[in-house]
Parts: sequence; C-alpha cells; structure tokens
Amino acid sequence: MQGWKKIMTLRDSYKAEIKKIQLIKNGIEAMIMAKSKEAIQVSLGGIDLYVKEGQYEIASILLFENEED
Repeated sequence: MQGWKKIMTLRDSYKAEIKKIQLIKNGIEAMIMAKSKEAIQVSLGGIDLYVKEGQYEIASILLFENEED
C-alpha cells in the first residue's frame, strides 16, 4: 500500500477502531485492514492499523504515549 505505513497490529477489532478514531480526531489519516484468512491462520489473526507515511511519527506519539493497556 503505497503512501501508507503500518503502525500496529491489534487482535481486537473494537480497539483498532477506537485507535483509528483517536487518530482521525487529531487530524491524522488512518485506516484499518483485516488480515487475509491465510495470514490469520499463520499469525493468529489481527487487524492492522495504517497511517499516512508523513504522519507516522506524530501518530506513534499519540498512540503510544497515551497507552494504558
């Protein structure tokens, strides 16, 4: 996916959606993408969260600085 960079993989689609909304509310373009069925079998599943390449640094600060899990 040209122009996008994966920032994290989450097992819970609800948490992925919440993090996407958090980024969008802060002006960062974000999208989530479920892994393919074959990839799920190999990697135990998950949802990938992507942001625009130029916004990766600020997105990682927003997501990881406020991480409470």
